[in-house]
Amino acid sequence: MTTSTSTSQTMPGGFGGFGLNSLPISEERLTLLNRFKSERLGNIRPMSEFFDRSRISKPNGMGDVAQRLSYNLTYYQSNYIVIVIGITNLWLVLTILFLLGGLNYIRKLPPNEPLVIFERSISQKQLYIGLFSVSIPLLWISSAGSTIFWIIGASATLVIGHAALLEPGVEGGFASNV
Repeated sequence: MTTSTSTSQTMPGGFGGFGLNSLPISEERLTLLNRFKSERLGNIRPMSEFFDRSRISKPNGMGDVAQRLSYNLTYYQSNYIVIVIGITNLWLVLTILFLLGGLNYIRKLPPNEPLVIFERSISQKQLYIGLFSVSIPLLWISSAGSTIFWIIGASATLVIGHAALLEPGVEGGFASNV
């Protein structure tokens, strides 16, 4: 049994021990993932603040709705990202990760050297055809088209509804006066 080291030990600015160093991910993309984790997911507001029932009220007009949307969409951006990820179809996410991982792996292979598996050489073109031949049924099984439209509709309703009904916090009033 082998033990794996976390990426925080092997890669600068590691990605929290997810073992991304074993995947064929470039340093540039790993840096982007780490930056997304620290900037976007690092700013998640507490649930008690996000679901504060005392701050939910009917907006006075379209100007009030616009002000609330502007403030809440920026202030609770990380919470909204988590909600959108949370309502996503797991099979679709796994299929997309499989497809992107396969594309990344094939792209990193030398273009003029075929991949040899069990003494059979396979060209990049054949690898791409094989990847898409497997991915298309997986996308169909995960109901990609309807899932994407459902995610867009449900997340837009939840996010915009929450942002329009939640009054800006006290810190919002100070930010506009400065």
